[in-house]
Amino acid sequence: EDDMTKFPVEGGCHCRSVRYAQFAPACSVQYCHCARCRKLYGQLHACGGVIKRADLKITGAENLSTYRTSPSFENHFCKRCGCHLFAYEDSEPVLMYYFPATLDGGVHPGHPAGKECHIYVGSKAEWDIIAGNLPQYDKASPDEIVTAIQRRDDVAGH
Repeated sequence: EDDMTKFPVEGGCHCRSVRYAQFAPACSVQYCHCARCRKLYGQLHACGGVIKRADLKITGAENLSTYRTSPSFENHFCKRCGCHLFAYEDSEPVLMYYFPATLDGGVHPGHPAGKECHIYVGSKAEWDIIAGNLPQYDKASPDEIVTAIQRRDDVAGH
């Protein structure tokens, strides 16, 4: 955990229609380089934090829209400004993803040292250069919320 982060911290979308308070450190942070994240977020990678659902309080949820990227995975974004904020795996009742880049002031999400990595680097864009010394996984990391479908696809080599 970053000793400088004092909880709670707040975050939200660009237009401030959706806000959230984070009451405890994120469990981990991953930079996902898969093709689905590149298309969904329009970036070379998506930065997602894993957090306990109970540690995040969302206000303005009526301003969220949803999009299912798989039968069991739902993304939530502001229907006014389009900012991606949260994602849920249907089979995971305790944990969720959120996008820590949306924390106000760029504060550290509080995840423990050693719980930050790059995932799905085996499918990254050919011109994506990963700098630094964070762990890299060709597929999912041990800390990622992974669907049964994703695990099946990983075994099949997709």
